[in-house]
Amino acid sequence: MMELSSTTTTATNSKEQMQGEFRAGVTAALRSWSALRTAMDSEWGGANSQEKAEILRQSIYEHLDGTTYPPKMDQVDLEDALAIYMEEEFSITLEDDSEKQVADVLLRMYHDCFSDKRDPTLCRQVVESAAQASKAVGSYPVKVQTSEHDDDDDDDEMEDAEQNLERSLHAQTYAAESLFGGSIEQKSQVAPPPPSRQLGEARVEKAAPELDGDGFAAVSTKKKKKQQV
Repeated sequence: MMELSSTTTTATNSKEQMQGEFRAGVTAALRSWSALRTAMDSEWGGANSQEKAEILRQSIYEHLDGTTYPPKMDQVDLEDALAIYMEEEFSITLEDDSEKQVADVLLRMYHDCFSDKRDPTLCRQVVESAAQASKAVGSYPVKVQTSEHDDDDDDDEMEDAEQNLERSLHAQTYAAESLFGGSIEQKSQVAPPPPSRQLGEARVEKAAPELDGDGFAAVSTKKKKKQQV
């Protein structure tokens, strides 16, 4: 039984499965982010609001891909990147420091999954929390499998390992779902315009304005309305 337990633990906590657990946690964290959900409901990102949310999730996957530990982005960089993305793509000025909370959860899940710890517990808690919240508001329903068990004997230990493997596979399916409802395949075939700047990409310095013959710069009267949350 010791050999079976060791083999099962290695398979359950493999890097590939930890990546699935982490991505499920990322998906749940974004679904639970009230600022992002409000932007989606109000279409503050325009007709391509859902695509922009998907791009945000994919950018997080790419920057926090599990290939390095510590991660490529630290807490401050991730906070800034989230706040800037929300401002530039959804015209939201975050005043509730929610980007700090989201960044903190993402990095704690990353630590648990990709350090030597390799523990998906926090990711599963975030998924469960998102599922409970979605039931309360009646939107973005998510099915999450949960179970309770004992570890008093070898049979329970084997059952625990099987359930962990099942939940890891479910996490991969969960992370592949459309972020805010609907099937990804049902989206428009027209590619959305790329965001003005990818998550974590450095700001581009604006060119100096051109001056007319009198030494004045042309001023644009078109102004984008920003939302505050």
